[in-house]
Amino acid sequence: MKWLRSDSYSIPTVLAIGLHAGIVVAGLVVIDFGDNEPPKPKKPPIVNATVVDISQTIIGQRESEQRAAQKQAAVAEEKRKEAEQNRKKEAERKALEDKQRQLAQAREAKEKEDAQRKREDEQKRVAQEAEQKRLAQEAEAKRVAQEAEKKRLAEKEADDKKRKELARKAEADRLAEEERKKQAEADRLAEQERKRQEEASRLAEQKKAEAAAAKAAAEEAKERAAEEAQMVQSISSLINNRVTAAWIRPPSARNNMVTQLRINFLPTGEVMSAQVTRSSGDALFDQRAVDAVYKVRRIEELAKVDSYVFERNFRQVDLIFNPQDLRN
Repeated sequence: MKWLRSDSYSIPTVLAIGLHAGIVVAGLVVIDFGDNEPPKPKKPPIVNATVVDISQTIIGQRESEQRAAQKQAAVAEEKRKEAEQNRKKEAERKALEDKQRQLAQAREAKEKEDAQRKREDEQKRVAQEAEQKRLAQEAEAKRVAQEAEKKRLAEKEADDKKRKELARKAEADRLAEEERKKQAEADRLAEQERKRQEEASRLAEQKKAEAAAAKAAAEEAKERAAEEAQMVQSISSLINNRVTAAWIRPPSARNNMVTQLRINFLPTGEVMSAQVTRSSGDALFDQRAVDAVYKVRRIEELAKVDSYVFERNFRQVDLIFNPQDLRN
């Protein structure tokens, strides 16, 4: 059994003491104090002692609950005290950190203030030096300006005098130059008139010569065109005759059958190509006409023709193939 406080076990204690006292009194009653005969041995009384666990009683349970509540309260109080101490320590730490931060901020602010004061002092010093320098420069500039003004006035006076002399001389030169220009203008106009007359005469002669040359060129071109037309006609007839001579008459050929051919020649007179541009209506008649062109192969006379005439008249020849001796 656990030891409990006296105020918690007062009733069980009284009950235990009363129980033991009753046992002692019962023992004394059964003992025989007479001297006549020895006392007979008796069986010792059987005492059934029962240990009562007071924790199983209502009072014990209540006391156990009270002890548990007191223990929980003690633990809670201990935790509260510990939490309070932690809060105090945290508050002291934060207070210390705040104080250190405030000191650092104050130190930083003081350093900034000192730096700002130094900058301001330096700026003031620089401004004062600049102002002194500016005043000195203004004084020097004023002195230089005064000297320059004196010099300018002296130079202006000399320049005015010189300018007046130059103006007088320039006026005389101007009058002389105007007279010279008038004479030069008169000479220029006379020369211009002479050149105009010469140009007019030259243009008249040129027009006369151009008209004569144009007339001669026209006559020459006319003669050349006539010769070219005659030559073209002659060679065209030659081409037509040679193609007709090389032509093999088909059985279906009839009078009034006409095939138009387009022949391309090389400058050497060789036939490059031949094709029907307008059919006679008879395929064999048309094909025999094309075959005749390729049989001719070359017109030697075209190699002797001037290149300009060849390109204009014989590079491509349209030939109307119309034999005259066909049956009706």
